[in-house]
Amino acid sequence: MSLAVGILIMAQWRSLPDRVTNPIAPYASLKETKEALYTDQNELKGEIADLQKAIAKAQQDGEDVSLTKDEIAELNGQKAQAGLTKLSGPGIIIIYNDSQSDLVTEDSVVHAADLRDTVNLLWGSGAEAISINGQRVVINTAIDCIVNTILVNNTRISNPFQIEAIGNPDRMYDRLADPTALTQIHDRKKNQGLIFNANKNDNITIMPYDGSFDIKTGTQS
Repeated sequence: MSLAVGILIMAQWRSLPDRVTNPIAPYASLKETKEALYTDQNELKGEIADLQKAIAKAQQDGEDVSLTKDEIAELNGQKAQAGLTKLSGPGIIIIYNDSQSDLVTEDSVVHAADLRDTVNLLWGSGAEAISINGQRVVINTAIDCIVNTILVNNTRISNPFQIEAIGNPDRMYDRLADPTALTQIHDRKKNQGLIFNANKNDNITIMPYDGSFDIKTGTQS
């Protein structure tokens, strides 16, 4: 059971290029990789389901045989920290989108780095759980980009990007509104029309982690 939980929290990082603003140049490359990406994603979803069933059975066996109530509580706490349980509570909802202007520039569109910076700020502000377009963000979540497409947990997402975070809404909102935090994003919102809005919400539900358990290594640039 410990091995299974350990697999879930192993870190996975990939290095991929930022989004580009030319909609024609990356088309051929995107078309070539699309089908392979979808196939890989579906296979990983199946692996996730099988592993979660194995964890549930191992936990049940442990409860029946030797685990104390304190040990069970500790295990459930670890599962929550690993993002394997659904959480609900107050928090913040952030909407990102490309500028609606006809003039598209590098600074007027949303990049994977913008989402990563925002997620890091939310963790630093005490967030208990975060999702992006329904994808749970955990320790091994990769927020990357392949040509024009942003990937979270190896799942393609498209704008508008909705980040939901459970935690202290006032603390997270104040940090997001602080012009000295996420400085470039605030500047691009003001000068380039980038859409970046945050609102408090009393009832947010974030579903369990549904990303890749596949562990790969590589050199980052």
